[in-house]
Amino acid sequence: MLDKRYQVFITTSGKEMQPERMVVSQTLIGMGFFSWGLEQRTPLSTAFARRQIDDCDYVLLLLGSQYGEQSVSGVGYMHLEYIYAVTKQKPIIVFMHENPEARSLELQEQRPELKEKFEEFRHQLQKEVEQVVCYRTLRDLELAVRSYMPQMLERNPVVGWVRPQNIQVLQDEIDNLKSQLVRSKIEQGKKEADPFLTLPKVSINEVFNFDYRIHVYQDGNFKELNPIRETTWLELVSILSQDFKEPLPEEFFSKVLNDYLNAKGLADVQLLMPRAHAVARAQINIRALHTIKQQMRNNEWILPVGRDDRQRMMWKMTEKGLKSIEVTQLIGRRNISI
Repeated sequence: MLDKRYQVFITTSGKEMQPERMVVSQTLIGMGFFSWGLEQRTPLSTAFARRQIDDCDYVLLLLGSQYGEQSVSGVGYMHLEYIYAVTKQKPIIVFMHENPEARSLELQEQRPELKEKFEEFRHQLQKEVEQVVCYRTLRDLELAVRSYMPQMLERNPVVGWVRPQNIQVLQDEIDNLKSQLVRSKIEQGKKEADPFLTLPKVSINEVFNFDYRIHVYQDGNFKELNPIRETTWLELVSILSQDFKEPLPEEFFSKVLNDYLNAKGLADVQLLMPRAHAVARAQINIRALHTIKQQMRNNEWILPVGRDDRQRMMWKMTEKGLKSIEVTQLIGRRNISI
């Protein structure tokens, strides 16, 4: 197996986040990552921070209860580093304290204008960043890093760093991938061995329940919930068919389904929080996502059709899937007319 390492740039508001920074850095090192970042910022350090962001694989933002040190323009250094990472299209993950107001008074912003900037920046991150994880204690933070960083590697694969002495290992892996590609072309059309294929086939009108995480807004407050979504396989096939009529990478399963949950989630959460007025950042349960993908394949509604030039598995809607939607809808219209 190729020995790869990934470099993570950690950005925080400043000294009050030193305990969190130490926990995250030590956890990342234990997981095989390199952690970077600047603890003290000055106008002269901005260029150095940008070079580190240019060279890193992932950006990790730690947000507690302060906006942090500000540049001469009045924008916080952490905020500037976030903006720069976005412009460089770096994969970003945010770990923010679940209840900033509950932290010690000395960790709070004392000036009203900085409190306002902090709240605005917090809401901006919740709105713009796909991976936002809340924590309460340092132990929660450590567990969250251990849980979510492997998911970042899966969702946002990058080249990483390879030791120079492993160049031959890298060449061997390239040769191995070429051999796999040749075999894949020879075996095209055959189903890949997969233990999930032993799942019993489901009826397209059968109900499927699954949970997901979503950010909920009520009375000016933000909260993360895990509601249950009840739907049918027909609805799931119909939703996915809108995008998978043409071959798409496997990662689009989560994107399409998360967009669907963002559109439908308010009705689900209002069963738990009747006064909720908005939702965002829906993320389907990984186990449910795998089940949906495997049932799509098992029932031959959506199937793998090879790999693209980046070796990503491509999936496409089948004629059987499209026909299943048409037949079911036709039967439904006939029943209504009767």
